[in-house]
Amino acid sequence: MQTDVNEIVRTVLNVGTRVALQLIGAFVMWFVGRRLIDLAMRLVSRAMAHQNIDTTLVGYVTSSLSVLLNVVLVVAILGFFGVETTSFAAVLAAGGVAIGVAWSGMLANFAAGAFLIILRPFKLGDFVPAG
Repeated sequence: MQTDVNEIVRTVLNVGTRVALQLIGAFVMWFVGRRLIDLAMRLVSRAMAHQNIDTTLVGYVTSSLSVLLNVVLVVAILGFFGVETTSFAAVLAAGGVAIGVAWSGMLANFAAGAFLIILRPFKLGDFVPAG
């Protein structure tokens, strides 16, 4: 009986130590990953501003890149815990296709707006008369 209790305590300590180290590793990965994402956002924003790219487009690109990098960070942390990330990537892809199909009309308008921003017939602050 005593050996069974010692065996259980030893197993609980081993598993608890492993889980605690994984949690500490995940917090470190999150902290370092967020710092790197913030650094990347500053670098991209500065580089685009240096190239005189429209401020609206800079905002779209940096926010889109931030979301993408945060998703990659979360998937990396889940992979660190041993979660199967390939199925998670497949779910994200399927969700992206479903949203794209559901929003097809809106996405066409978004693409038209993106072309207006990229081709820059108008700049921020211009007055445009409309019917």
